[in-house]
Amino acid sequence: MKSDSIFMQRRLAALLTAAACLASAKSAANSDGLLAFAPVDPVVKSRMVMASTPPAPAAPLVEQAPVTHAVAAPKRDNTARAPSEGEIRTLFNDAVNTALSISAEVRGANYNTEAAEANVDEAKGQRWPQIDVGTRSKSYQFGGGEHRYSDSRPAVTVNMATTLLDFGRTSNTIKSREALHDAARNNVDAQAEDIAWQVSSALIELSKQRQIIRLSQKYVARMNELVEMLDGIVKVDQGRRSELTQARGRLLQAQSSLDTAVSRARDTEITLNRLLGDKKVPLPAATVWNLKPGELTTQLTAIDTHPMIRQAQAETASALADADAARSASFPTVTWNVGKSTGRDELGREQSWETGVNVSWPIFRGGSQRAAELSAARRADASRETIEKQLRDLDNRVRAADQDARSMLERAELYHDLAFESDRIRHDFFDQWYHLGKRTLLDVLSAESDYYGNQVAEATNRFDAYAAIFRSYASAGTLLQWLRKP
Repeated sequence: MKSDSIFMQRRLAALLTAAACLASAKSAANSDGLLAFAPVDPVVKSRMVMASTPPAPAAPLVEQAPVTHAVAAPKRDNTARAPSEGEIRTLFNDAVNTALSISAEVRGANYNTEAAEANVDEAKGQRWPQIDVGTRSKSYQFGGGEHRYSDSRPAVTVNMATTLLDFGRTSNTIKSREALHDAARNNVDAQAEDIAWQVSSALIELSKQRQIIRLSQKYVARMNELVEMLDGIVKVDQGRRSELTQARGRLLQAQSSLDTAVSRARDTEITLNRLLGDKKVPLPAATVWNLKPGELTTQLTAIDTHPMIRQAQAETASALADADAARSASFPTVTWNVGKSTGRDELGREQSWETGVNVSWPIFRGGSQRAAELSAARRADASRETIEKQLRDLDNRVRAADQDARSMLERAELYHDLAFESDRIRHDFFDQWYHLGKRTLLDVLSAESDYYGNQVAEATNRFDAYAAIFRSYASAGTLLQWLRKP
């Protein structure tokens, strides 16, 4: 009898210790209102209730059921107001303007434009009279033969040549240079559109990763609570150590997901630092932005004026003008010359001014002129094919981006509803595991993982949809115009 009394006292002490651990775990609720509890054997639980008075709940419980935690329906983060489309455009436009002001690509494109403008002026200068001034020193005669008279004074020669007729060679050269200048200006616009897209996509990616980090931190905290709770239970009941091992494995997976999101966010921040320098962009903290896909018909119409298309068209016009200039070079060239030399003859007489018209006709150049004309014509044909390819590619990009934006927005709403249902499932699984023992800990952990995965899928699809909206404008060549829209 004495040994039975000692055994009962030790058993009661163990039960009181377990009750204290469970009461401590019960008071630790997570940020979502979930209390950290693990299932307890029904027999042990009944003895615990008889041995000690249960502690008061740390949070109001749901009526009609003595549950240990209350789970609210998943709601979007209402702590930050959803920004309007105008606010998003203003925010992104400021960032894009900063990127354009420090972009080496844009500066290089501007320098190429200035160089192309100088080439136009060079070609136009051929229309004006070409004046040359030269001089020579006194010549010395040596060797055998008759020595002619040589003026000992230096002579100055002036010559002016003006092209009267070249069958359009100069004018076609000017047209070619002007087309290249136009192509260079359009290249500046194309570089600006590309920079705007890079900045916008990086900002959206950073916002997405920050949302995933926030969700991952909550998931890690939840797994950490389960691990701490089970660690306390295992100290009383060693037979449940396998459940602790399962919980620790899911905790490591949660930490891995968090580390991955943090790493991607840092990579995006490095990209933004390259584009924006030290400028910090205050991204909206809201989980939902008021962005809608653009008008597809308008975007498809705008493709014809895309900077890349205009650049290719200008390059085609330049190649055609080069072909015309090469063809004109095979015709005669008529020039008017005026010249004078200050040198004197053997009688000391100074030469007078001379003027005349010269005709030069390249009759045979070994086929080089025809080859130059053919080369320029084929470059024009290649540019036309490039334009056709670019038009098809841009059309497909706009359509694909519009489809992605609309489908991903719909998918994000479906994942939001699915997250609501998975939240109820994890609530039910936890109750069935804790109260009835009808679920295993693996079911509870899987339900928690499903809830986290659905939340991440919602954030991913939503922000990928926003990126697709920006991509549709960028593919149409109207991203800067849309961002600067009042």
